[in-house]
Amino acid sequence: MYGDSAFKGNVVTSMEPDEELVRQTLLGDTRAFEFLVARHQDSVAKYIWRLIPSSEDREEICQDVFVKVYFSLNKFRFDSKFSTWLYKISWRTALTFLRKKRLSMSSIGNELIDEFASAEKDLESVSDEERIRLIIEREIGRLKLDERSIVTLFHLQELGIEEIAEIVEKPAGTIKSILHRVRHKLKTQLKELAEPGQVRTGLNEGVA
Repeated sequence: MYGDSAFKGNVVTSMEPDEELVRQTLLGDTRAFEFLVARHQDSVAKYIWRLIPSSEDREEICQDVFVKVYFSLNKFRFDSKFSTWLYKISWRTALTFLRKKRLSMSSIGNELIDEFASAEKDLESVSDEERIRLIIEREIGRLKLDERSIVTLFHLQELGIEEIAEIVEKPAGTIKSILHRVRHKLKTQLKELAEPGQVRTGLNEGVA
């Protein structure tokens, strides 16, 4: 896919920071890009998994993301983190795909919810921690697409407010408002499952 390496300088290793791997890729070292893919493919896949209902579509979109990244590397500005730029491309690629498919936001959420339906049938047989995880998964599936993206980036990918604002192209204040609103929704659903302070959910963390 990426062709033979034309880079004749220093030997690049997988330990290099992202930005250096980008520089080496731009100089023609395709191994550097392979290291970037290996480093970030799992996090991109987990993010796309939260946005796209079909497993076949998810795989296709993840591939499209890295193809776009490869051919757009010359547009990367080194004044921001590579991972932030990567998530931004992932978000835009997912949105473009959904618009082409003409899937409604509600139908996407319903399909994601269905994935957890069978697991929820056995809620009584699992631990409190697992039960809470399943409920959170279900409720996240019911969120609007942009809300689901923001919650995933913040709580699961552990990105900061400013990074998320750059990725989804919304003001930081809007990101905070969405996170507070979603947190309230999830806490309401969890009320009957755990007494305050008994089970740690992480929903209160990090939002100033």
